[in-house]
Amino acid sequence: MRKKNTGVAIPEIEWTADVIWQLLTQIELSENRVVLLGKRKKGERTSGDSKVTVYQRMGAAIFPQLHSLNAVAVGERVKRKYEHLTKKYKELARRLRTTGEGIQADTDGNLSDGDNKYFECYVPASGPNETTTSRAQSIWGMYLTLLCIVSEYK
Repeated sequence: MRKKNTGVAIPEIEWTADVIWQLLTQIELSENRVVLLGKRKKGERTSGDSKVTVYQRMGAAIFPQLHSLNAVAVGERVKRKYEHLTKKYKELARRLRTTGEGIQADTDGNLSDGDNKYFECYVPASGPNETTTSRAQSIWGMYLTLLCIVSEYK
């Protein structure tokens, strides 16, 4: 049965870039990572903590003043942000894995000279260059940031 949030109402949390990086640092701690993301190695032991406990522990580390007012509410806010970041990462990763859909014919099955289509976010294997669109460069930058974070979990 879920604990009822009987504590004091806390204000909205402003998730700045610095606060998000603090959250990512907390997620990477072994005692938190193993509960949220699973074990890296076969012999690694779990802490026995629940995810709720981990969210509250991370909230206490990032927001000590708010945590002292209402630990349950802070844990819920951290959980929501963690789930939002995870969902956003999966969306971005899916976009980065998208390939072209090949040459498409018109409804009659004919190809015309004007049917050349290009993937708008193409980045060459050597990385972005002067022909890379700003949108593709932005996605590339997000990819590199996420790659640095995720490489820790492989």
